Amino acid sequence: MVGTTQDDVWLTAGEGVMTERTAYAAHLAVAKETTEVSADTPAAGGIVLTGYQQKDSCDSGFRAIEAAHMSGSKQNDVNGIVAHACARHGCFCPSSMVNLPLGERQASVDYSKSKAFETTNVKKIRKIMDIYDIMCQHFKKIGLRFELSDFLNMPDFKVEKAIGQFHVHGHKDVCYFRFSTAFIPGAGQVDGEVMETLWAILNRISWGARTTTLAHRAEILDDHANDSNWKKLTNIGGCFIL
Repeated sequence: MVGTTQDDVWLTAGEGVMTERTAYAAHLAVAKETTEVSADTPAAGGIVLTGYQQKDSCDSGFRAIEAAHMSGSKQNDVNGIVAHACARHGCFCPSSMVNLPLGERQASVDYSKSKAFETTNVKKIRKIMDIYDIMCQHFKKIGLRFELSDFLNMPDFKVEKAIGQFHVHGHKDVCYFRFSTAFIPGAGQVDGEVMETLWAILNRISWGARTTTLAHRAEILDDHANDSNWKKLTNIGGCFIL
């Protein structure tokens, strides 16, 4: 029996870790990328709004910066996911997991960030630390992108911008001193790489999820992400005494 798209029944709509798909699709349809313009590309104001990112001005040799922007295939419905999680406890933020239609675009990361702000009650605090592998580039024009979008909201708080302790060493030296969590007052001892540990767990089910329908895939990711959060909650009190 051959199934059709009409058979793909969605049981949830943003109630779990996966975001609500219709609003996200509407956001992607109108979102613009803000990129640094190279020296040989004249543009008023020093930026350009385009559908895809150009090469970053960070002269790092760390290939993940370019790969994050340009990876993906138009032959696939989804080329990956973006999500936000607590850097201390590793819990996924509700509704923050979004699909990547074509590479790790700013539009996808911004939407995930906006939903994380919305669902984690951070509006009541004055300052947060936002950690991202390519923060040196991503945050440059984030205010403009949020201002231009009807789908993005950022609370009125101070944001400490940071790069995880593994990825920051792949950037140029100035990024290390500006964005390493080791030099941010109040950061404490945090490596900022908790997402890598979460991806390692989800990667185990990625092979099976690749051949499912989009609705079934969302259910699988929701189930495993919620299970991860539940295990963090129930085991958070455990410790080893040396």
